[in-house]
This record gives sequence, C-alpha cells and structure tokens, in this order.
Amino acid sequence: MLQRILLLTAFAISPLLTSAHTPYLDEYNVHNSYGSAFEFSDNIYSRALLTTTRCPPRFYQDNGTYPSYTSGYRKRWSAESWSKVYVHSGESLHFEFGVPHIPALEYPEFRPTVYLVGKCLPSQHAFGYPKPQELEHPSLDLPRSYKFKALRFHLADPIWQPTKFDEKHLDATFLVYLNYTVPVECDGNVYIVVEAYEKRIVEYYVAVGQREGFPYESTDGIASLAATKAWASGDEPGVGRYCKRRGFWERE
Repeated sequence: MLQRILLLTAFAISPLLTSAHTPYLDEYNVHNSYGSAFEFSDNIYSRALLTTTRCPPRFYQDNGTYPSYTSGYRKRWSAESWSKVYVHSGESLHFEFGVPHIPALEYPEFRPTVYLVGKCLPSQHAFGYPKPQELEHPSLDLPRSYKFKALRFHLADPIWQPTKFDEKHLDATFLVYLNYTVPVECDGNVYIVVEAYEKRIVEYYVAVGQREGFPYESTDGIASLAATKAWASGDEPGVGRYCKRRGFWERE
C-alpha cells in the first residue's frame, strides 16, 4: 500500500510525457504482434506505452518463422509495436505518437509508419490536416476471419512535422507527430501499430486518454521515474557489439 501511495504521489507531482501519461515500458518489444498487443486499461485515463526497438534476441534468425494465430507465419522478432484500447460507440479516441528528441531520431533519420486498425474507425476526414490514408488491405499480420479498416499515417511524408515539447520533470524534449481526438462509431478494440523499417535502435511512445489520475489498485508494469528518464534520454542497456553484428545501428 505504501508503495502505491508513493507511486501515485510521484505521478501527481511529476507529469510524464506530453499529457501526464502513466508510462508502461516495453523494454524487450514483446508487444510486437496482433496477438501480443499491449492493452490499455481504458480510453479515459492517460496512459502511454514506451517502446524500445532493440536488437533481436539471441534466438532470432533472419529466416526463422513459426506458426502464427492467423495460420500463417511470421518472424520470431518484429520491429512492429502493437497496442489496443477498447472504445465504446459514441466515445472519442484520443491518441498520440511521439519520440524522444535525441540525435538518432532526428528527421529524416527516423520516420516510422503508424496505423490505426479497427472495425468502426471514422473517415480520414475526421482527422483534419494532415489526414491519414484509408487502406482496404493493410500489410499487417491480422486474423483472416476479421475485416478491419485501417488508417495509415505515413510520417515519412514531409507534411508531418513534429511539435516539440519540453518535459522538465524528465529533463527531456519530445517530438510529437500525432495528436488527435476522433469519434468511434461502434464498440470494439482499436489497435495502434507502429511499423519501423530501418534497423535502428530507437524509442517511441503511443498514448491514449486525456484525463489525469490513477483509479486502479494494480501498478503492474508501470515504469519507474528512473527507467522513464533513461528511456527518454536514449540511455538503454543492451546496445553493443551483439547488435552491431546483427547490422543494427547504434545511436549517434
């Protein structure tokens, strides 16, 4: 109980990221597929998944595959990051995407593609400018029995210029690329997918919700302030000779 009180006090006096999001750190990129998507607890309270694209684990092989939930095959390691949040009909989805402002993530060095995937997403016109692109057949490993709509935010397009945000409590600056609040037309999960193409070890975050607060008993998975600072500064362990042998670039 004391640990929870101390944790909540820390969040109350030290807002994190751009909207005081409660951070969950995915240090080993385990949420890298539809079946392993990180689940936000709700669409109301502000939460953020902090993802690190690290070098492949020891069991990774370039051509190694295994049966997936879609009866297809996929690599054992993926540069994708998946998260999901359940949104009720008539509610608005608020989500953000951004990166720490460190040299390895400066434009044009790092521009991933971000997708929203779901059954009842709004029209691309609901997003204002710049608008995402609607896709009938996204190139993602999705269950074949479901028909999802996908919206693609192609951040490599120069129209997506980030907004800088200084977070004094973390002593870090962030580049915010996406920041939208849009209506959802039916009950169901909305998936947020980040797809990186380069072999680059980076950090980025996906966030949902706007209301500050922590109404839950469980604090499982919430990153400490020290871990969040290390993530925001690009000071992640496990980046060394092994990654170089795999062809991954270290941060400048």
